[in-house]
Amino acid sequence: IPFFSKRFSIEKQYADIINEKYSAKVEALDFGQTKQTAETIGEFVSKTTEGKIKHFIKEDLVSGALSLIVNAIYFKSKWEHEFSKESTTNKTLHSSANSKKEIEFLNAPNVIHNYAEDKDMQVLSLLYKDTSYAFNIILPKKRFGLDKLRKSINGAIIQKLLSQLQPTVLTISFPKMNIETDFKLKEALIAMGVTKIFSDSAELTGIAKPKHPPLFVSDAAHKAIIGVRRVLFHFH
Repeated sequence: IPFFSKRFSIEKQYADIINEKYSAKVEALDFGQTKQTAETIGEFVSKTTEGKIKHFIKEDLVSGALSLIVNAIYFKSKWEHEFSKESTTNKTLHSSANSKKEIEFLNAPNVIHNYAEDKDMQVLSLLYKDTSYAFNIILPKKRFGLDKLRKSINGAIIQKLLSQLQPTVLTISFPKMNIETDFKLKEALIAMGVTKIFSDSAELTGIAKPKHPPLFVSDAAHKAIIGVRRVLFHFH
């Protein structure tokens, strides 16, 4: 949802596109009231993620801004093939050569799942009840080789492997997990070559009336929570 300062007159065509494409509406807030604005937007994020992501929007993110565009996603689904309660066991997870932890693992012997591999990695695809969605897991073949793999992998390599997925009889074991990430996107986007949108020369015409100062993106932030359980998966 785009949240704009009340000082802006938003173009009707832009508001119509937001409504038609995203089933949302442009919200006008008093960005001079930083605390109230942060709370209002934060409540939207919390409600959309069923209370899983709270206090994401801080006052410092609102201060000096003229607008915030917030994309909040909540996905929760059961697995197509649930893991049995009896299959859950405690095992040692080695996250690095010098770090290990005893946690619960989900196990499933002799099951059929979509699988592919190349010389560097294995890909396991677990379907949800709605089989148009899947949870794809990438595992480096070399132990503790994730950092090296991340530097060499790209979208084309991943898409090629996903296109090669085939039903395969497997014995799988992977940890129950709850992962939370919270980081700034601006630096990552600039490193990828997305720079103009963060400058005064950003071409964001068509959003607000021409009488207003040119719009540009001053910052971008991201937060995600992923939970993997025996019966279901959730993502926020």
